Amino acid sequence: MIWKLLVGLVVLLVLAGLWVRIAPLPMDRLSQKPGPMEPGVHPKMGGIKIVRPLDGLPPDAIDRLREIAAKTPRTERVGTGDDPATFVTRSKLWGFPDIALIWVEDDALHVHSHLVFGQGDMGVNAAKVTRWFDQLEAKEQPAG
Repeated sequence: MIWKLLVGLVVLLVLAGLWVRIAPLPMDRLSQKPGPMEPGVHPKMGGIKIVRPLDGLPPDAIDRLREIAAKTPRTERVGTGDDPATFVTRSKLWGFPDIALIWVEDDALHVHSHLVFGQGDMGVNAAKVTRWFDQLEAKEQPAG
């Protein structure tokens, strides 16, 4: 009896793992530009939104941030548009997708990163976007 229960549980876990990898991404969330729009770090349920004024960033910050995002492990760019540029990063073990949007609006660089499935992301999106900005700022430093 317990053996059948364990086999059933394993089958359910495998099916759930397959579902998060093959389920279609919500198309409306691949192009939305959610608020808030004012500068700052805005934690959200299941993600984060960071807005930084362009005057405090290098002139090519948007292009460099897109490059940094594209080089993130398990990340792919979705579509070819730049308004917003959309990236999907999948978790290492299960392949859960997180969507990140990068765009410029009202003289500010906007980055919104959020999970697709579930309620909370345990700070994964905030950590990822913080690393992106850290890398962007590290490239700003003059050599030597």
